[in-house]
Amino acid sequence: LRAENVAYVVAPYEADAQMAYLERMGLVDGILTEDSDLLVFGCKNVLLKLDAVESTVISISRADFASMVTSAGGGISLLGWSDVQFRAMAILSGCDYLPSIPSVGLKTAWSLLRKHNTVENVIRFLRIEGKKNVPKGYLQAFKLAEKVFLHQRVYDPTKQMLVHLTPIPDDEEWDEEKEAHVGR
Repeated sequence: LRAENVAYVVAPYEADAQMAYLERMGLVDGILTEDSDLLVFGCKNVLLKLDAVESTVISISRADFASMVTSAGGGISLLGWSDVQFRAMAILSGCDYLPSIPSVGLKTAWSLLRKHNTVENVIRFLRIEGKKNVPKGYLQAFKLAEKVFLHQRVYDPTKQMLVHLTPIPDDEEWDEEKEAHVGR
């Protein structure tokens, strides 16, 4: 890249968060990836499943995202879903930062959140129902995983320094454990 004089950034932690930040800053127009976590990070334009042989790619625009019905998820509709709900569904079904509750995949997480609205209610229901083994400390681990999707450390090339993907709200209690999960 240097030899061709192409600008680039090396992500200090996860490339997904770095790409999401670069898109938010207006430094990239879209992102080509094999990782759907970029959608959970809130990216607006994601290109998936590049097939060089067939000359095809799947383009997902965040503007159309809520009206899409995913066939991969067994007919999951995201119509009316907020970013918070979508992120919760992705984390509950298992992600890079937290394994799923055993036997909870994307469709089950979607269904549980539609019925119970919040992760706290979902976990409470699953424990009371007793059919799925919710690991001890799962809610706290869930909240830490959510912090990673929201506040992971990224490099800001305009300021030439590490920043959080999204600023930490002034009223949020922030400690060493949270900071360790999002990067120092």
